[in-house]
Amino acid sequence: MTRSRRSAALIAVAALVLFAAACSGDTTILSGESPTDLGITVTGTGEAAAPPDMATLDLGIEVAASSVADARERAAQAAARLIASVKANGVADRDIQTRAIAVQPQYDYSRPGAPVITGYAVQNVLTVRVRDLDRLGRVIDDALAAAGDAARLNSLQLGFSKQDDLLETARKNAVTDARRRAETFAAAAGVRVGDVLAITETAAGGPVPLGLPAGRSAADTATPVEVGESTVTVTVSVRFAIEQ
Repeated sequence: MTRSRRSAALIAVAALVLFAAACSGDTTILSGESPTDLGITVTGTGEAAAPPDMATLDLGIEVAASSVADARERAAQAAARLIASVKANGVADRDIQTRAIAVQPQYDYSRPGAPVITGYAVQNVLTVRVRDLDRLGRVIDDALAAAGDAARLNSLQLGFSKQDDLLETARKNAVTDARRRAETFAAAAGVRVGDVLAITETAAGGPVPLGLPAGRSAADTATPVEVGESTVTVTVSVRFAIEQ
């Protein structure tokens, strides 16, 4: 193959890889003579898993009444009982944070003409971090029982109080995956993978929240929570030089 044809083939392969790869992110490290040098850009994904050591609850109350004052008072009482229950189960003040408080009118749209206000709903939503997972089921059950029918449990997320070590492992795995993909492209084009020209971290994600029922009766079976393993995932875009 002539030099010009070989260069054209390399340019075509590089263009195809660049089109398929994700090339945006927050942190970029450049090396080499120029970031515009011909290269192969690929996306790599790495993961690291471990048993979680913390749970985050999206927990709160919702009360409806005919007046704002009545709804607010009943909501305040229910929220106070819920918070007291959470604290009684060993959750520290620093792990309880109000996420949202809302007051919204409720409308009747069934009649002709403009909708009519029939009452008001008050919501008080908390973020609660539970660091003792052995008590997680108890924390949930007691909180829902304390707030009664006003209780709302929107989601539960199992995760890590410190995940720096897991992120470091996931990043290394992502770069390894990217090199493996680049070598596949290079072998198909009859060239070799050279030095790294740029690394961009395009995504780093932790555990995903799990949706849960809004509430349950205190007479039901205790809520089981299986901890299992949680995974952190990192995606990187890596650009390699081509050695002819």
